[in-house]
Amino acid sequence: MKGNWILQLLMVVCTFLVALVMEITPWSAEFQGLRPSWLVLVLLYWVLAIPNKISIGYAFVVGLIWDLSLGSILGVHALILSIFAYLIASNHLILRNLSLWLQSMLVVIAVVVIHISIFLIELFMHSADFSAQELLGAVFSGVLWPWVFLLLRTLRRKFSLR
Repeated sequence: MKGNWILQLLMVVCTFLVALVMEITPWSAEFQGLRPSWLVLVLLYWVLAIPNKISIGYAFVVGLIWDLSLGSILGVHALILSIFAYLIASNHLILRNLSLWLQSMLVVIAVVVIHISIFLIELFMHSADFSAQELLGAVFSGVLWPWVFLLLRTLRRKFSLR
């Protein structure tokens, strides 16, 4: 049984690593605004699916790793993702019962709020730039949400994560 738990944890960590690689992979300048928030999507799924195991602590660690990989101020993404994970975990029963398309609309709103919050914190710390193109990435994240959800749900069921 213990080996099964380690395999399940490794699978969750691998999904976060794949999302991190996809998050920091460079895109061309004209498509930079279409970059979806892969880490937010994966974190959202795991907090919705198993909020008793993946919640604020994981969000904080993922945020710190995201800060380190981007070279941004340490703790900014960790703070925002922790607040995001808390809000999702506290409302996970309601959010789980929404249709995927309604969840997609909420993903767009959540990603916009996350990007604006990160911008505001970085603006208070030092000068920061915000591009309206980043809002297109939020829309693209919402469009990708049903497929990310179905892919991660298939993985979760295959590895019997509960």
